[in-house]
Amino acid sequence: MPAKQMTAEQQVTAGQQVTAGQQVTAGQQMPAGQQMPAEQRSARQRAIAQGLAKHGPARQRNPRGQGERLRDDIIEAASRLLADPAAPPLTLRAVAREVGVAATSVYLHFADIESLVLAVAERRFGELVRLQDEVRDGSLDRCQQVRAGCLAYCEFGLAHQGHYQVMFANPLPMPADMPPEQFPGIVAFRRLIDSVAGCIGAEPTDERAFFTALLIWQQLHGIVSLRISRPRFPWPPLAETVTEAVDRLLSDAINDRTLTSL
Repeated sequence: MPAKQMTAEQQVTAGQQVTAGQQVTAGQQMPAGQQMPAEQRSARQRAIAQGLAKHGPARQRNPRGQGERLRDDIIEAASRLLADPAAPPLTLRAVAREVGVAATSVYLHFADIESLVLAVAERRFGELVRLQDEVRDGSLDRCQQVRAGCLAYCEFGLAHQGHYQVMFANPLPMPADMPPEQFPGIVAFRRLIDSVAGCIGAEPTDERAFFTALLIWQQLHGIVSLRISRPRFPWPPLAETVTEAVDRLLSDAINDRTLTSL
């Protein structure tokens, strides 16, 4: 009895790879050089298309010279994974899956997870600086600029709690020989010192400006951290709290400078 004739779709469904060397009749080889019938080619193409749709398109390789683009993609992927404060510890393999590349591609840009976390922190600090620069409107007086920048700091922290945790709550994996002028976030702190100095009428190099800026930062960090860890506490409005805390410290610095100059 001749073998039962199968359609091309049945052959693909049954998992039999249809190539140019196979005949439609199951189990029988096509004569050498005979082409696959158009019906079979169509069925195979549909099966391949369905498989691609199921697994999704592969990530496009960056053209030569665009390795920096992949590095940015890796940092942004890590940022997304770190956005949730309750997220599991970050791994390079998890980041690779998020980007859609092999883990070896991540290792080409970051030797370990610590260097990647540091890159994420530096990028988010850059965003914080830009945000604070935007709200320090030139039409505001010097003390109002301090308040505006401080409120922006707190709003940023509460809006990006996972990133704030990376930037300020967790120990940053900094090399032991990294000088203070290269610390992540140092630009934001220098901006705060300059604003405070302008408000209290001192030079940015004045020790009072530095110490007052340090006290303000401590206050802001406490405000953000407590509101993150105790969200159900009946906190007063954020702007009111920040303004009161900052004004008291600025007032003390102004009074101290006035007494010193007498």
